[in-house]
Amino acid sequence: MGLFLKGCDWVVTQNPDRDVLRNSSVSIDDSGIIRDMGITQGSRNDEVIDCRGKVLIPGLINTHTHLSMTLFRGYADDLELQQWLEKRIWPLEKRLTGEMCYYGALLGTMEMTRTGTTCFVDMYFHMEDVARATEEAGLRGILSYGMIDPSTQEGKERERKNSLKLLQQVRAMKSPRISFAFGPHSPYTCSEETLLWCRKEAEKENVLVNIHIAETRGEQARFERDKKSREVDYLDKIGFLNDRVLAAHSVWLTKSEVQLYGKRGVRVAHCPVSNMKLAGGSVAPLPEMWEAGVRVGLGTDGPASNNSLDMFDTMKFCALAHKAHRWDPSAASAQRVLDMATIDGARAIGKEKEIGSIEKDKRADLVLVDLKEPNFMPIHGKETVISDLVYSASGYNVDTTIVDGKVLMKDRKYLRLDPAKIEEGVNASVRRLMH
Repeated sequence: MGLFLKGCDWVVTQNPDRDVLRNSSVSIDDSGIIRDMGITQGSRNDEVIDCRGKVLIPGLINTHTHLSMTLFRGYADDLELQQWLEKRIWPLEKRLTGEMCYYGALLGTMEMTRTGTTCFVDMYFHMEDVARATEEAGLRGILSYGMIDPSTQEGKERERKNSLKLLQQVRAMKSPRISFAFGPHSPYTCSEETLLWCRKEAEKENVLVNIHIAETRGEQARFERDKKSREVDYLDKIGFLNDRVLAAHSVWLTKSEVQLYGKRGVRVAHCPVSNMKLAGGSVAPLPEMWEAGVRVGLGTDGPASNNSLDMFDTMKFCALAHKAHRWDPSAASAQRVLDMATIDGARAIGKEKEIGSIEKDKRADLVLVDLKEPNFMPIHGKETVISDLVYSASGYNVDTTIVDGKVLMKDRKYLRLDPAKIEEGVNASVRRLMH
């Protein structure tokens, strides 16, 4: 049975011409592919969703998060990054179990489904349990085990084995929606040997390398003191940078480093809310990245450093941060920011042929947003639909979430997840974690 989305007030396609269609329908076949759109009819057996009073947009793509950290939401706020990590987060993480990470990830998938995110990139521990939660939720995920080098060679080998084990587990799931990336945590927590091992293995397995780079001023200063080199220069000198690297944050970059990203094909996950909340000391050089041809997606970062997984929230923050920082209202336009959350996000993770826009023959990862809420009125015309999505909307305006043509939430009701079971599991996990 296919799916027929009938009579949407607006369809924001995000296609190459950025067409916004009025009073249009979208027809999806039973394999989850968009077969037709515009003034079209569904087939006789399709499930029909009445989309009057709704705007249809591509599902949002969160290019950087740590889902299971929902368990730490609100726990260690108002601290700078190193203190936050070393004094509060890392000690607690040592106590995490697979079951805790499973429930933390389920809570994250529930929040993303509710707020219109259909695809995400995750790095954490106990990732086989995160994979199980992702599959249960029906979302699309790229999962990486966060590798942090211990001091011994034996410890480093163990980290590699853990990463390869996740790769095998993800492949064994045979889910078309779940894929793997290598996840060396950062240049300051991983040795040159580990970084180059990840680069080589990623080439062999044809996957991305998900890493944090140049997140804060303090991190960059400590790295320069210890390695006598800036992070990006060091990574380039050792031959790590290439077009498989998805670099989260990338705040503390010089102009020449941004150009180097462009030359090497490095992709970026920009996380403006987390960068502001942890007071990293600057704003990522987004206009320069665009100029250098860098593929930039948007990320929320983890729920402990944001504290939300709502990508609408992140879009608005992104636009405002760059306008304020540059004293320029056009520095990050609504259209450009929506691009980052959709088609540019898909480019940043190498999936632009499948998702990120509403076009014939692409996968149906789609979101219906309710226009009848007071914060969405009035719509003046198709030029303002985009502005309203970025500046007025909240993820809680989302009415229906669809991944691969399967409806995960309809009329704000979850069709696959059980909120009561998740709440119980999360509360039990937090009790065990904190005592």
